Amino acid sequence: MKKIALNYIYLSKEHAGGKDQVGINLLKGFYENGYTRNMFLICYDYSLELVRSLAPDITTICIKSRETRTELARMLYICYVNTIVIPRIVKQYQIDLVYHISCNTGLRKTSSLSVVIPHDIKAVSHRVLADVKIPLYKYFLHKVLYYIDFRTNDKIIAISDTDQKEISRFYPKFSNKIKRIYNPIDVKLPKSYKRNIKNYIVALNLQFHHKNIITLIKAFELIRDQIEDNLILVGSLPERMCYLKEYVDDHLLGDRVIFTGFVDEGRKRSLFEESRLYVNPTLYEGFGMTAVEAIILGIPTLVSKIETNYEVTRGLCFYYYPPENERELANAILNALKKDCENSQIIKASHIIYDAYNYTNISRQYIHFFESL
Repeated sequence: MKKIALNYIYLSKEHAGGKDQVGINLLKGFYENGYTRNMFLICYDYSLELVRSLAPDITTICIKSRETRTELARMLYICYVNTIVIPRIVKQYQIDLVYHISCNTGLRKTSSLSVVIPHDIKAVSHRVLADVKIPLYKYFLHKVLYYIDFRTNDKIIAISDTDQKEISRFYPKFSNKIKRIYNPIDVKLPKSYKRNIKNYIVALNLQFHHKNIITLIKAFELIRDQIEDNLILVGSLPERMCYLKEYVDDHLLGDRVIFTGFVDEGRKRSLFEESRLYVNPTLYEGFGMTAVEAIILGIPTLVSKIETNYEVTRGLCFYYYPPENERELANAILNALKKDCENSQIIKASHIIYDAYNYTNISRQYIHFFESL
């Protein structure tokens, strides 16, 4: 087996969402499949305890973290580590292959094979989403960083066929480097599909404009007198998203639309599993992990019928289109709540999605790919 190094310096001090979760799930899969005893893992000091708890037998190489007050400073330090420090580690430990679990992999190629997963190229491929335009300097910064990453790495992981097409479209020079491997999901199949269902609809992912929660609130407003369910919006609400709360207050929806704020994973899971319907009205996804998790758990799921959502959920849930049309979403919610899904359909969909994205299966795909290079 090759000497493989996992570059995990991208993990945040506090869980940053899907990208961190992909790295965590993949590491668990490598460990449970018995691969980590022959691997190295490079991380910042604050991640050391976490990665060792996930893979006790992996050889860890710790790099001192640096306090950075801005996103630009954080990116510059990552670029420095990947350009100067990682190549030294590769030579010292005679690494055959480095896998970077995010983008911004440095300004020069390592002496080993290297693979990068950008997760998506939204900053370049979708500069305008939900009436929000990425500033020109950020657009060009990301455009250049992706180009450098794709030039200096031997292979690029796309997390969906849609993601692969976007990378090929905007960076055609590197299309022959792309390998599609879906994201690893760490959700167990339910022992029973009988759930303690309560009268509410749930949505997660409130932190970004393109998640399109405002359309969901407006759709709920249209049908609030036709249903008994409340709308539960789970997660922290950053300052840039405060307009969601302002809309709810201005339209006197506060008794029916509930913002939970931060909740721990246990409470989040309970709200998720007790809901009558999970809704994801997003305008953009590179993969879309939460909808996949909901289907595995047997929760009726409604998503915007954008290309990635339909691909990843495999036509096995409810859909609406266009994403920013609140009337279409309102009608889709009513239809989904009225639909009496047969248990056999729910179980079949759950098993199909579980087999497709289970983290142990995906980790094996990664190893086979690494070994083939």
